[in-house]
Amino acid sequence: MLVLSACDGDQKQESKSNQESQNEDEQKTISIGLDPYDYATVPAYLSKEILEQVGYEVEIEEGQVGILYEALSNEGIDAFIDIWSPNLHSSYLKKYKNDFEVAGTLYSEMPLGVAVPTYMEDVNAIPDLKKYQDKFDGQVYAIDPGSGMAQTTKKMVEAYNMQDFEIKNSSTAAMLAQAESTMADKGGVVFNAWRPHPMFTRLDIKFLDDPKNVWKLDDVQIGVTDDLKEQSPTAYTLFSNMKLTLDMVEKWQIGLSEEKEPEELAKAWVKNHQDKVDKWLEK
Repeated sequence: MLVLSACDGDQKQESKSNQESQNEDEQKTISIGLDPYDYATVPAYLSKEILEQVGYEVEIEEGQVGILYEALSNEGIDAFIDIWSPNLHSSYLKKYKNDFEVAGTLYSEMPLGVAVPTYMEDVNAIPDLKKYQDKFDGQVYAIDPGSGMAQTTKKMVEAYNMQDFEIKNSSTAAMLAQAESTMADKGGVVFNAWRPHPMFTRLDIKFLDDPKNVWKLDDVQIGVTDDLKEQSPTAYTLFSNMKLTLDMVEKWQIGLSEEKEPEELAKAWVKNHQDKVDKWLEK
């Protein structure tokens, strides 16, 4: 038994030495693509903090969704942490799906669609929008035109024969400011909504039912270059295992609204969840 124990110990030590040798040889400079949404700062800056602790140099590259897909496909970035599949980003996935690898899934079946104030008791499903069009001044508020949400809003208008509605595109902040202003006067407003986002803690709103299933549920995934697993196995392992919860991300977003920096939030979370980080890294 002592001999077997010694052999087992030698094998574990050898495995650890091989892993350390592999970690020394890997490429430890990578870039992570970040699109302009607060929730996306969570996996981006958590990844940065975790990888920097194990000796990586990490650059966050900010850009619009379409630009980041193109950058990933051309290996201009090593990872993009906000791939909505298979529906919301379907046009980008169709164009670039053969140019990168999906390493892992951050969340599954994300809630998204359009929302109205809860005081609008007669409006509970998307078809009700057409029925009560005058209450909404014939307008649907959506985020920037290049986003998957805006593209799906167009599909919704077509699917529900809402051609008399005008889609008003703007930034997320401007859209929510419009919603808050309208709700202050108890007016009617319909707008893009999704989780994770603190809008559901700040505003008394509800998702509308979608009987035609235009707003299909998506997974949020991490896309990486085809050679990342070989060149930077530690980063690939992290991206493969990282999982987030909606509550955790929305607490982070509240921190951002209180003017805390994402780097500060990442350091605090990693410090308080080192066991989870070690599991993600398979230590």
